[in-house]
Amino acid sequence: MLMSEYPVVSVHIPPALQASTGGHEAVMASGETVGEVLCAVGHTYPAFARQVLCGDGRLADGLCVYLGGLPLGSGLPTPVEADAVISLVATGEVVCAVPGTEAARRTAAAPAAAISIGD
Repeated sequence: MLMSEYPVVSVHIPPALQASTGGHEAVMASGETVGEVLCAVGHTYPAFARQVLCGDGRLADGLCVYLGGLPLGSGLPTPVEADAVISLVATGEVVCAVPGTEAARRTAAAPAAAISIGD
């Protein structure tokens, strides 16, 4: 058995995301931080990574992360210790919303309405 230089922790998966981990309620992974552990889970289960971790490195909206039963205030860079328990809790629809998308659409549409031809 290979020993990791990083702590091995248990990650509890909410029912809404269990299909992305092959039906597992919990998986084991290692990393120095909560974010690294979630990335390690995502390496094993790519569907999990697509649902939980946004392209810009943020946690998807609609998820809360708990470390040892306490909510994470500092987020994904929080260090973990061996045998820690990370719990993901779905608080709504789990999505990676792109900040400013609606504003960008409105901004992009506005100039088109202001264009006049033949001035």
